[in-house]
Amino acid sequence: MTVSGFPRFGFYLLSASLLLTFIGCTDRAAIEDQKAWLKSVHESWVEEDDRYKNGATSPLAGTQRFEIEETSTVYFSEVDGRPALSLDEADQPAFLLARDDDQWQWNGLIESLSLARADEEIPSGSVLAPGDRTMVDGLTVQMYPSAEKVIVLVFDPDTRRRADFETLDRFEPNPEFVVNARIERFATPEQLDLVTARQQFKKQYRYARLHFQIGDEELGLTAYKHTLEGEGSRQLFVPFTDKTSGKLTYGGGRYLFAEEPGEGDEVLIDFNLVTNPLCSYATIYNCIVPTLENKLPIEVTAGVRKYEHPDHT
Repeated sequence: MTVSGFPRFGFYLLSASLLLTFIGCTDRAAIEDQKAWLKSVHESWVEEDDRYKNGATSPLAGTQRFEIEETSTVYFSEVDGRPALSLDEADQPAFLLARDDDQWQWNGLIESLSLARADEEIPSGSVLAPGDRTMVDGLTVQMYPSAEKVIVLVFDPDTRRRADFETLDRFEPNPEFVVNARIERFATPEQLDLVTARQQFKKQYRYARLHFQIGDEELGLTAYKHTLEGEGSRQLFVPFTDKTSGKLTYGGGRYLFAEEPGEGDEVLIDFNLVTNPLCSYATIYNCIVPTLENKLPIEVTAGVRKYEHPDHT
């Protein structure tokens, strides 16, 4: 049986039955710990489903992707009812992006248009930062600049995928897939170019090897980081495949995220929170493909299952 979104009443019934099977004792404190774990997993799932259903940049709303490089100025406008980027100033462009050395500047050309960075409004003429977004005719346009290029993603809230969405399909929560992993940090994290589904590359630091046990199996996965300093430097990114990949789960791999502890050499990883790469929901994304060293020889029947929709638009 699979669980789709874990309806609230079913969640509490399942909680009661699972507690008797996976705790294996009647210790009150242990039971309370398992209740707290189940509640936490459920809350994470509800939050994830809400982002997919209602988020302005829901993966289910992604419709177009533009990559701009080797140019100085590009205009964003509407051509035949669809967003388009042009090197020439078309009729009533909404905004322009201007490159100056390794930076991209955003300039609004419609008085009501603004640029948002998190919850802050950024004035026209500002240098773009990754994730900056604006709204044009009901569409959300999000931008990711780098020294080489700027990527522009367009999200339409009226896609059929988003309208039909209720919940991600998940395996039942299973405490067998909650493990304490021993971190074997590499002496010198190596920055690598990991191949993506678009046959491009993304830079990641090969940071550590995680050693853990599931059942009788001694297992290991390599953890990566996108940065070694500052914001996000404690997040461990673990792309992997297992024996469910391509069958019960997305064939292009699965993603696990964990927080590196401030001290010690153990990290708690919960495969019940495993997600699909975003490119399993929309073709606008450019997802890292798991390396061969992160191929698990078991079935990880936890986390999000394969996404299927009759109309992938």
